[in-house]
Amino acid sequence: MDRRGGNPDHAGMLGRTMIILGALVVVATGALASVITFNEPVRPPPLAAGNSIPGIATWNFDDLPPVRSIKARDGARLNYRLYPGRPDRVVVLVHGSTGSGAEMLKLSQALQAAGASVYSISLRGHGGSGTTNGDVSYIGQLDDDLVDLVKSLQLDKAGVRRTLAGFSAGGGFVLRIAGGPHAALFDDYLAISPYIAQDSPTNKPNGGWASVAVPRIIALSILHGLGLPWFQDLPVVRFATDAQADNRRTPIYSFRLVSSLQLGRDWRAVLAGIRSNTRMVVGADDELFNADQFTTLAKSLNPRIGVTIVPGETHLGMITDRGATAVADTWRRLSNE
Repeated sequence: MDRRGGNPDHAGMLGRTMIILGALVVVATGALASVITFNEPVRPPPLAAGNSIPGIATWNFDDLPPVRSIKARDGARLNYRLYPGRPDRVVVLVHGSTGSGAEMLKLSQALQAAGASVYSISLRGHGGSGTTNGDVSYIGQLDDDLVDLVKSLQLDKAGVRRTLAGFSAGGGFVLRIAGGPHAALFDDYLAISPYIAQDSPTNKPNGGWASVAVPRIIALSILHGLGLPWFQDLPVVRFATDAQADNRRTPIYSFRLVSSLQLGRDWRAVLAGIRSNTRMVVGADDELFNADQFTTLAKSLNPRIGVTIVPGETHLGMITDRGATAVADTWRRLSNE
């Protein structure tokens, strides 16, 4: 031992350890950067089950109400179409992935015929709402937009019974709100063929509707967890459609849009935390989801969530005439409870 300089072996070991740790950080940072940069979602082949609405060629789109809009807190335009009905029975209706409020025509008309005033909205990043197709400005902005919509349209006035309804990815968004901090915005919730999570038993792993850049999502989630909201505008999901990005279709989603739309990794806790009247309605022949698993899942996590299975109906069939009628019947019962 060198009495004047301490233990040289110890100092050398500490130095080597610091060098190794530094090298590991460099390697890990490089790997993270590489994944973020190059892990694009691939383009899947078009899938009719999520892309082609049965009978849409015969729809009369002249029946679509004109587009209206409100300004969100950031000044961006949020679009909606109004199907007027009873002023004290309001449904805010959310479309599915890649779509807009226009594809909710038949469902909106069925709810209107059942007595509801229907506000068929186009979420930010869809249907001309917001500033960028397939993107939002920050995670959680869709929640804030919903608050702005309710307040701007004065849907929160006394005597109005409010339902938030949504289809597919929009149904998942409905459940997100129902189990989140803004649950009091609505009196009840209606999730139609809802996407819950990739690891939910309701999800068919071979559904084929979306290509997901999982490594990029993991990398961006790590950064987000560290408080670094970097590169969140990058695409992480590409849907199985040939549609181009325009005011009717949104084929690619950014990380922050996906994170704003879905229930998240703690989806079980979100569902278990729902306290408002909530119903899920699913077609028995859904090609993307396991219809028989919705009842089992609801009973295991939150028995207050009711489930209705519509015999003989497919995924997109739930927003056509027959499926829409079943949804409207479920809403009528829900709104009278």
